[in-house]
Amino acid sequence: YCKRNTTLGEKVEEEGEEEVRYKLILIGSLPVHHLTTMAMLPWVVAEISKSRLKVFLCASASLVRCVSVLGEGIVWDPLTHTVLFECRPHQVTKLIHNSQEPSSFGCLVRDAKNCACYVFQCQDSTKVPEIISTLRQAGKSSARNDDITTISNKTSTGAFSKKFEVLFCGRVSVAHKKAPPALIDECIEKFSRLHGSGTSNKEGNGGGLVGGLRRVLISHTNTTDSHTHSAGVQPTSLQENRTMLFTVGRSQIFLVSPDTKKVAIEKSFREISFCSQGIHHVDHFGFICRETVEGGSFHFVCYVFQCTDESLVDEIMLTLKQAFSVAALQQNAKTQSQQCDSCPIQQLHRLCERIEGLPPSKTKLELQRHLATLDNQEQASVFENTMRARPKSDQEENELVMASLRNLYEERQRSHQHTLPGDRKQVTFGHLLCTHTVYTTVPALSSSPRSCLYVLHFLQRLSTVILQSSSPRKHNLHRVSYYTCENLLSLFHSLTHSLTVLLSPQGFRRRANTFSHPSTPSSAECSPVHTLTHTPQDPTAATKPKLVRHYSVSTDTPHQSNDVAALSTQSAAYGVGESPLRSHRHSWRQQIFLRVATPQKNTETNGKNARLPINGDSSIRVVLEERTKRSKEELRELWRKAILQQILLQRMERENQKLQASENDLQNKRLKLDYEEITPCLKDVTLVWEKMLGTPARAKVKFDTETIHAAVEQGVPRQHRGEIWKFLSEQYLLRQTVPSRPPANHTPYKELLKQLTSQQHAILIDLGRTFPTHPYFQAQLGAGQLSLYNLLKAYSLLDPEVGYCQGLSFIAGVLLLHMGEEDAFNMLKFLMYDVGLRKQYRPDMIILQIQMYQLSRLLHDYHRDLYSHLEQQEIGPSLYATPWFLTAFASHFPLGFVARVFDMLFLQGSEVIFKVALSLLGSHKPLILQHENLESIVDFIKTTLPNLGLVQMEKTINQVCQMDMSKQLQAYEVEYHVLQDELLDMPPTLNQQQRAAQLERTNQSLRQQNLDLLEELQVSHARVCSLESRVDALAQSEAQLREHVSALEEEKKQLFSTVTRLQDLLTSLGIHTTPDGHTL
Repeated sequence: YCKRNTTLGEKVEEEGEEEVRYKLILIGSLPVHHLTTMAMLPWVVAEISKSRLKVFLCASASLVRCVSVLGEGIVWDPLTHTVLFECRPHQVTKLIHNSQEPSSFGCLVRDAKNCACYVFQCQDSTKVPEIISTLRQAGKSSARNDDITTISNKTSTGAFSKKFEVLFCGRVSVAHKKAPPALIDECIEKFSRLHGSGTSNKEGNGGGLVGGLRRVLISHTNTTDSHTHSAGVQPTSLQENRTMLFTVGRSQIFLVSPDTKKVAIEKSFREISFCSQGIHHVDHFGFICRETVEGGSFHFVCYVFQCTDESLVDEIMLTLKQAFSVAALQQNAKTQSQQCDSCPIQQLHRLCERIEGLPPSKTKLELQRHLATLDNQEQASVFENTMRARPKSDQEENELVMASLRNLYEERQRSHQHTLPGDRKQVTFGHLLCTHTVYTTVPALSSSPRSCLYVLHFLQRLSTVILQSSSPRKHNLHRVSYYTCENLLSLFHSLTHSLTVLLSPQGFRRRANTFSHPSTPSSAECSPVHTLTHTPQDPTAATKPKLVRHYSVSTDTPHQSNDVAALSTQSAAYGVGESPLRSHRHSWRQQIFLRVATPQKNTETNGKNARLPINGDSSIRVVLEERTKRSKEELRELWRKAILQQILLQRMERENQKLQASENDLQNKRLKLDYEEITPCLKDVTLVWEKMLGTPARAKVKFDTETIHAAVEQGVPRQHRGEIWKFLSEQYLLRQTVPSRPPANHTPYKELLKQLTSQQHAILIDLGRTFPTHPYFQAQLGAGQLSLYNLLKAYSLLDPEVGYCQGLSFIAGVLLLHMGEEDAFNMLKFLMYDVGLRKQYRPDMIILQIQMYQLSRLLHDYHRDLYSHLEQQEIGPSLYATPWFLTAFASHFPLGFVARVFDMLFLQGSEVIFKVALSLLGSHKPLILQHENLESIVDFIKTTLPNLGLVQMEKTINQVCQMDMSKQLQAYEVEYHVLQDELLDMPPTLNQQQRAAQLERTNQSLRQQNLDLLEELQVSHARVCSLESRVDALAQSEAQLREHVSALEEEKKQLFSTVTRLQDLLTSLGIHTTPDGHTL
């Protein structure tokens, strides 16, 4: 059942994936052979027992699940509900829709070993096409994802594991599936003319990647290509991002747009007929494929692409060649391994094709003929099973016979050994009768002489076999005895009747009378003479339109197919001398579509809607019933209503798109921030950050450094981390006294994405290695990987000196998890140019060597015992610390810890990496000292050390906030350069031992100098501390004295006021005093 107010088409979120859930009734299921074809499926459906079970059919992009329903309103629970089947969407195949019972549909569910047919019923019959469409779309998506996943999981570096970045130039409609060698060059010339450019040919292979469409041929000839149509030339816009990721799958080609994060073009190998490379434009290539247009017809289209250079085009062409060859070999091997011409399942398939479209009586006759080809024991078994069920009609008897035959042939198939194509084995007389009866799929012929030749040819072969069967010494034919004269006589009667049908213009095939295809009245029962006596004006001659099946013989050249059935009605008549009705040609896709029987609308008995034949090549026209004309006011009102409804629908669609986009953004943000926070941010700290972020014109306001440090130390809210990083970068630039060197290329991010990069191979390889377990980057060529590709590609074009280096993808990935693409690109530029990370990614990597030396010196100064232990095992920092510096700890450590490192990185600069590394090694020093060999120490540092607990991570971050080693790092860098200069100045005449001794003496001298300098530094530091303490004491004393002076001043003021009051009192009493205090 499908109830609209409950769960019909209900979309639910499960494990981050959208799932559509339908409430249906499972009519029944039946296990079948995995080679079951579409022709057998209606009989399998009819065989399924009619049990009714309420189920949920849940479909998503990665899973289709059918579970039982216990009752209304009960939430599905794996402990109480039964899972009937669960599979990938592309394993649900051969969906069949009942034309007479539109509320029912069936499907085959395949897995590695088993195959079963399921039949469902839906209360709302209008939703069945939606369910079928949902399952088919999910199957296509699942097959594509499975294809890409299989490609990514291949360990070999074969052709299928490669992806390429190309520039989509445009498409051109062509008239043939093959093309001349100069097609690509002429397409580029047509594109250039439409773009209105007159520039000359390119200079070199790598110049003018974006302007490649503006180039024309050297020889400006006005030749006309007979294989192309100028009206079908569709170049892409130069203002849009035309870059695509060209991916070659096992059987398909995908072109994914990194800009829209969607598959722009998807073509199977069967649709591609031609691939070529440009002659003059050697950095261009294209392929021709078949496309279907409206109306069912098809045409050929040439897609043209541009690459960075000729070598990449050669690699793509070689990849396509290998992919096509491998796909053809695999398909041939798969077909040969699954079936051959003598397979029992193939015999059953041919029988189903012969009886398809026949009424029950003729189907029964054909089944009796086929049963005659079996041995006596098998015939008795089928007869016994059929009679035991006591069928009440021919149709029930036919279904029982087909069920027995299916079981019989499936049993034969299990022990069948396939015949190789080169083997020539003798076939039985019965098999020849079975496979060459005219009840097989006979093509619809356009003339009666050809039909006669077809039947005469068959009779000649039949007579030859009969004569050969009489000589058992020459041919060892099996079981000829049971072919009685009665069987042969019935066969010839059927041949005569079939010849009559072929010669009749009214002959056509009907669908089988099964569960899926009920029978229709046979036109063969009406003789051709009787049909010719009717006239179009006869109102009683109009009948209901019949169900028609069309066939496609070849998908390679569908326009050459003649296997099309003609439609006939009793009202369609011919005049004297008129030619028979010619069959209408359909495209190969339309023929496949028309294979599914569709019930025609009922026609009126008065003959107004009767189908009339038309002479010539025109198709059958339908004379529609004339409708009553409406007045102008009614038409105007209908138009007004239609326009208002259309406007309302467009508004609702826009609102739905906005809601969907908002929901996708929220879901995408939750997916990005899916990591465990190290330092929980309290509400008060969050308010402090929000206050600073909300400051007007904050990019020009210099905040207090201590306030920012305290806020970072207390924590950063995860939801505001990206905005806080931008705020910290702004404060870093305001505090910087000497501006850093900006990049020479100031091209905007959007413009960089429109160009091609020469670093595409390295970037594409590292996409799957960057955060492989994080859900945002886990999907192959998903939104996360495509955004990461855009970011790395844009920076490789911005900074050609660095281009792309391993490790840079982790820096970009962390930024993408907290902000958009363009903001992440700006922050990447800040880290590379302003913070100084760019130096360590240069091709010479000299700065990385200096950093390793600096870390070694820090270990020597702060943790001497650990340094000695590592030196004893000859373990340098380059063995374990290189990924720490290149990825900022993102390649090995949890994302929560990495986010806190980036907080400090935006606040203090690149020296944070030294602080974190030193703190990690120092806190785990006792555990490292317990290991006594190189392998165990390096394994501990690379695997065990990153898995430290939350408490240890927070402790490490707190230690980093209190450390200051900028001056030491500068001194160690100068020391490294001095050592390098001394090594360069060393005389070359010394042997290795002398050089080693001199280096040892120099090292000892430098160590002694370092110790002396360290002692002086410690003394100076102690003096500074004592002076600072004295200054603090003097400041406190001064403050106390100031307070004492202020108290005395206040007391003085009070005494002065007291004296003044006393003098006024004495004056009022008439007592006068002198200034010295004597009384007058």
